[in-house]
Parts: sequence; C-alpha cells; structure tokens
Amino acid sequence: MDTAKDDWTKIGVMVPSSNTSVEIDFRRAALPGVSVHSARMWLTGSDADVLERMNEDVETAAHHLGSADVKLLVYACTGGSLLKGIGYDRALAKEISEKAGGIPAITTSTAALEALEHLGLKRLSLLTPYPATMTRMVKEFLEGNGYEVLSVAGRGHGSNLEIGADPVEAIVDFALSNQAAEADGFFCSCTNWRSMAAAEAIERETGKPVVTSNMATIWGAYRALGLGAKVEGFGRLLRGD
Repeated sequence: MDTAKDDWTKIGVMVPSSNTSVEIDFRRAALPGVSVHSARMWLTGSDADVLERMNEDVETAAHHLGSADVKLLVYACTGGSLLKGIGYDRALAKEISEKAGGIPAITTSTAALEALEHLGLKRLSLLTPYPATMTRMVKEFLEGNGYEVLSVAGRGHGSNLEIGADPVEAIVDFALSNQAAEADGFFCSCTNWRSMAAAEAIERETGKPVVTSNMATIWGAYRALGLGAKVEGFGRLLRGD
C-alpha cells in the first residue's frame, strides 16, 4: 500500500535547465516515503561564463519549491555553487533558505566536501566533463578547502547536453586512464555527468573510493534529513561502508 501523501518527506531540488541526470540519480537511490520535486534554472553551456546567468534564477526556483512545502532545498549544481570561491557554497545555501522562507538548504559543493571528509579522502584524482576553465575552478575550490589534487583531467565537453550524453563506459575508462597512484580516491564533478552510475565499476577496478557530485548531493540530502540511507550499487558512500 502506498504511503499517505501527507507522510512523504519532500525534497526540493534546484537543477540547471538542461540537466537530465539529477532526477534520474535521485530516483535510482530513492528511499521509501521520500519524494523529489524539481525547479529549473536556465543553463545550456558547460563553462564558467554561463553560471552567473543561471544563478539569476535562484530566487525564483527557491520561492517556487518553497510553495510545495518541501522539507529541504537542494541546489544541485557543482559549478554554480562554487562560482565565487571558498565559502560561496555555504553563503548560497543561506540565501536559498532565506528566499524560501527558512526551509533548510544545502548545495552540491558543500555536500561534496563533507562526503570527501566522511570517507577520509585528502589526496584526490579530479575528473570532470568540463572545459579547462571550469575544471580549474573546481581544482582551486578543492585546494582552497584543504584537499590535495594530485591529478586533473577534463573531458572538454562544450554543452551540458553533451555532458549528459557521455556513456557510462567512457567515464569508467576515463577514470582508469587518469588516476594518480598516490591518490586516496576520486572526485567526479558535475551533476549532469553520469559518473554516479560509473562509480561502482571504478571502485572495483581501482580499489579506491569515488565521490561524484550526484552521489554526494543525494547523500548530503538524506543526511540533512536524518535519514540513515544505505543504497546499493553506487559506491561506498551511499552504501554506507
């Protein structure tokens, strides 16, 4: 029997308009009695120059999701939540919460930092689907937050739709070809990259933990809501090892 509608824990997710992966990954890692409701912010490109425009839609997206009586707001974009450097991720979460009338909020970048800390990963192999400028911004954000980035590789995709179409097998191969031997694990950036589906295979082949943007976002959302989720099939973080 389906859970009564009033008993569902509702999560509001703010996604780039061209993102086709966040909702799918939330559904793959779904928990009973938890529903996900999304609002979109305009973005079609893949580099840093389009993020300011996307964030102009933050207030509207937060306001709209707040009207749905969600219990948590999730800003699901890595680049947009680190756009202005160290501390911007937390400042953005505070702004979103205020725009939505006090509903708690988290961002992908904050969740990623907390996931890396949770797994004890300090020395990283950074993988992205981005062009060089956006890849460099992620590297600087990680380093500014105390992480050592030992290797960096970007796929150089020119649009967000191109990122979302990257085959899972290609992401696995990319990771295996771009790892630092001394790294503790991997961080795969971008919420439209299908790296969460690749994480289990990468971990199996390398013996090293993988944190992806969507994996961290989902883990962070469940954690913020006090849900002790253990989800199989997407790596150590969601599995709860």
